[in-house]
Amino acid sequence: MFDAEKDGRMEGLTSNEVKGWKDSSLCLKKERGLIVGLTGGIACGKTTVARLLAQRGADVIDLDEIGHRLLKKGNPVFELIVKTFGTGILDDSGNISRAKLGRIVFHDSELRSRLNQITHPAIIEQSLAEAERLATSGTKKIIIIDAPLLIEAGMQDVVDIVVVVIADEKTQLDRLIQRSVKQKSPYLPLEKGGLSVREAQARIHSQMPLSEKVKYADFVVENSAGMDELKTKIVELWDDLKTWEKKIDRNPKMTEKKT
Repeated sequence: MFDAEKDGRMEGLTSNEVKGWKDSSLCLKKERGLIVGLTGGIACGKTTVARLLAQRGADVIDLDEIGHRLLKKGNPVFELIVKTFGTGILDDSGNISRAKLGRIVFHDSELRSRLNQITHPAIIEQSLAEAERLATSGTKKIIIIDAPLLIEAGMQDVVDIVVVVIADEKTQLDRLIQRSVKQKSPYLPLEKGGLSVREAQARIHSQMPLSEKVKYADFVVENSAGMDELKTKIVELWDDLKTWEKKIDRNPKMTEKKT
């Protein structure tokens, strides 16, 4: 997984896997934490929202971090990716270069799909295992699964609450271009040290539209304004999540979602 936010569509859980997770001992266990799926569009500020929730006491599981670990030497996923895409994706130290791999698959949906098929099952499996460990650790917690492609993977059906972070497209473009300037990657198509407007738009439009993502949301965080406004919204969101955390005892399978 070179970058979930830039990776477009995602192969995810099958219907049988979703059913198995819902019927698992975790979902039936009353004394457990609330599992929240946090997602959103690229450059909408999802990572910032996750950080602010962590500051309030949430445990955050970052799917990008899991994906990075899978790319390390010695991991079976590493071996399969190199076998599939060749040694040209390796850097000077013999590790997979996410930038080189991204350059290969970003504009090729077939190759991107092959990469997804290799990485995403392992990412989903590890994230759900970590969520179960945290949720059943003996103390009431709010666990955040930070997943850019949560809905594309079908994971909205295996979390208790879905939070979608959105922003207007102009804000997304500005943030994405500024981020690319800071990255200064020699492998990305750059203009004047950053992504062009066209390239940034291509990355935004390669994802599920935000108008579709919000249809799956229990809570929507609009993040086109400044940090002060966002912090106020996160205080309100945290209070709402704490309220829903208490409902786990009465409704362990969370069949009555927020309306």
